[in-house]
Amino acid sequence: MNLPPKQQNNSPSTRFPAPRPTTQMAIGCFAIPVMVAIAVLGAFLYIRSSASNRLTVPKGEVVLARAAPDNSAALLARFGEGGVLNITGRTEDWRWLEVELWDGQRGWTLRPLDILVWQIKADPAPPTAPTSLPSMPTPVAEKMVAIPATTFTMGSPPGLGENDEQPAHPVSISAFEIDLTEVTVGQYWQCVAASKCVAPTHNAGQTEAYYINNPAFDNYPVINVSWTQANHYCIWRGKRLPTEAEWELAAGWDVEKKAKLQWPWGNDPTHNQANVADASLGKTAVAGSFASDVSPAGVMDMTGNVSEWVFDWYKVDYYSVADDTDPVGPTHRRGEGSGRVVRGGSFVDTLDQARTSNRRHQAEGYGYPTVGFRCARDN
Repeated sequence: MNLPPKQQNNSPSTRFPAPRPTTQMAIGCFAIPVMVAIAVLGAFLYIRSSASNRLTVPKGEVVLARAAPDNSAALLARFGEGGVLNITGRTEDWRWLEVELWDGQRGWTLRPLDILVWQIKADPAPPTAPTSLPSMPTPVAEKMVAIPATTFTMGSPPGLGENDEQPAHPVSISAFEIDLTEVTVGQYWQCVAASKCVAPTHNAGQTEAYYINNPAFDNYPVINVSWTQANHYCIWRGKRLPTEAEWELAAGWDVEKKAKLQWPWGNDPTHNQANVADASLGKTAVAGSFASDVSPAGVMDMTGNVSEWVFDWYKVDYYSVADDTDPVGPTHRRGEGSGRVVRGGSFVDTLDQARTSNRRHQAEGYGYPTVGFRCARDN
């Protein structure tokens, strides 16, 4: 039947099936997986080609080197975040790495989990027993000395001491407790292992290149710790840094005689039996090992061994405006507090620098090889 042109235009047209997208399917099924595989292989080959025989301690971790690839083996060394060790071997399963220590020693450490096996260049090494094992010292007990509420004379009278120690003035201090000895290397590492402190800024002591790393020094005062990290440690222990006034009271006030002493043992410099000045060992000593370096309150090592961070900011003329009850130092505003106060003498200081009233200060963000700290808390 012949239809009018208008009706012919409205009739449905014949549709042919679209061709199958073979090109797209080929790309999807073959080309993309091949490209991914090539990329993965390239990345693997690149990482493998840059594999290193050096181990950098990852952020927030502590690497423990032991005498054998066993968690119960004797501890030989500790290394904090950023420490770099040479890898000399590994176990077959890559779980343990053999690393160089010092003086020809080697130790075994668990491979940090975020370091992949193909990032490491090391051959299997059979564990060999070390020729000698270190004897682990009995840890120094973390004891505290109770100081009763006291009013004492802070500072030095005219003609004695330096300008920043004057005027001498009465100060009333509430009861508190203070550590018997300075915080030790071993005690501080516990805070690092708990991720509440960072490792000291340097490993070396005055004469020992691995003072911080070697467990043989666990009972020695920790050094190279900034004021900030010292504060973190004390808070982690449920304590705080002592104020400058508390430190001076614990170091030099004789309650029975109601007298201020120039040194914990008295006012005669010839009686020095502390790790300072002429009696100094030229390096740190085990905390509390100088039995005569004890204050009238019974606190040890406040004359020598290492100087100590205290809480206060430093201000040269602070004593002229200081509070007379539980002072906490000046505020840190322009022209007021500059650096944190450091108290007590160290093994490199003179007796004059070790007087109980002597004041010094250091930048709070740095650690120093002659400065440690102890903690206090309200009683």
